[in-house]
Amino acid sequence: MFEWHGWANIRTTPAVAEFQDLATDATVIAVTQLVDEIEGVFDETVDLRWANGELHLWLAGCHNRPPLELLSFYEAVAETAPGSYGVLYALDHDTEDTWSRYVMARGKVVREEDTSLSPHVGRVEDAF
Repeated sequence: MFEWHGWANIRTTPAVAEFQDLATDATVIAVTQLVDEIEGVFDETVDLRWANGELHLWLAGCHNRPPLELLSFYEAVAETAPGSYGVLYALDHDTEDTWSRYVMARGKVVREEDTSLSPHVGRVEDAF
């Protein structure tokens, strides 16, 4: 089983911006297109919505194998809106006992090993 949970705050640029310029129309359209393209690929949570004047992306799911498009989608969002920031947590229950944390900042996504939930067996759940 492959499990993931993530979020991102969508922003056009990492520069300090006026409230109304956090996500420009062009950025909103581009990220919305990315979401529209990925929604049919995996049928879990992919939610893009406005909250308190800011655009937010939420991702979550659990499949029997890793969706190949998941990380490339998250990276595409970072490249499209380089001011965006967030984290995506993923665990492949079949091959790993360690959660991966993918940190989005300044147009890039960097993988880190998470120590808060890892090792999964022992910290989160008992051994089988």
